[in-house]
Amino acid sequence: MRGTANSAAPQHCHYTPKNNMGYQLWVSPVTGYRRKGTRFSALRKIFIDNITARNIYEPLLCCPVHSHAHDAREALRIRDFDVAGVKETEGGEVVGYVQAVDLGDEDLGKYVKKITSDLLISDSTPIAEIFSVLTEINFAFVISGKHISGIITKADINKPPVRIYLFGITSLFEMHLNAWVKHYYSDDSWVSEVPGQRMQEASKIYELRQGNNQDLSLIECLQLCDKRDLLAKSQQFRKDFDFSRRSFDSFVKDLEKIRNELAHSQYSIIANIEWPRLIEIISSAEAFLINSDIKVDNIAAEGKDFQDLLI
Repeated sequence: MRGTANSAAPQHCHYTPKNNMGYQLWVSPVTGYRRKGTRFSALRKIFIDNITARNIYEPLLCCPVHSHAHDAREALRIRDFDVAGVKETEGGEVVGYVQAVDLGDEDLGKYVKKITSDLLISDSTPIAEIFSVLTEINFAFVISGKHISGIITKADINKPPVRIYLFGITSLFEMHLNAWVKHYYSDDSWVSEVPGQRMQEASKIYELRQGNNQDLSLIECLQLCDKRDLLAKSQQFRKDFDFSRRSFDSFVKDLEKIRNELAHSQYSIIANIEWPRLIEIISSAEAFLINSDIKVDNIAAEGKDFQDLLI
């Protein structure tokens, strides 16, 4: 059930409402068709079809099985690696692996571990699936063709291809929140729900962007926390998307933390969030976007809202 209007946009921001949120981002003003790239399935397809483990894995450092553990430990230290492959002969197949933390002062063969199937992934594994792969293990060996040639660790999610995927998720998520704020607060009734100072800040941003000839709406000038609070207040939104107020608040706060790490962190985006929670939040964001896409299309097909998003 959509909200009812109880307020109008403040006049000082010179805001002219549009019929849908993020109009120029969602829909072509010429054709009226939903733009490519506004569905999560389109984003995910890019990273399933084109961006895979081969784009982020590191070549596997390998040591001879008959060498001394001290030499392997030093080779790992110099490269700041934790794991090395082990070969019986130079140019031969990888027969096992060692971890720096285990290495003592004996022959390397004493510390070799078997590479089990759960530690192996193909170089064609999509980046979108690597998060779940690394949920149970700290690293995975990468198979190219028939040979083990590389390794992926949790540190590799800091690389640009993974950051781009995560940034795409957070950007799409906020775009969808824009649409749902408009849907559940019809006739811009959300304006009266935003605290005055927050509304003034959004109005300033809106006027600045209008001055720069950026055709964006006032809702898009709100901070993510404002959109979170608006939708957390909406009982119908929480019911439709199966959230409690607390769970939605916690979910968006953690997703915002990930977004901020992506924007500001020069190295690790997981320094301030535990890996299991990161995986949980990313999975929840993906599920939300899939569900949101379905709901938008269904509501539009029924003629209740979002009609201009239909192709």
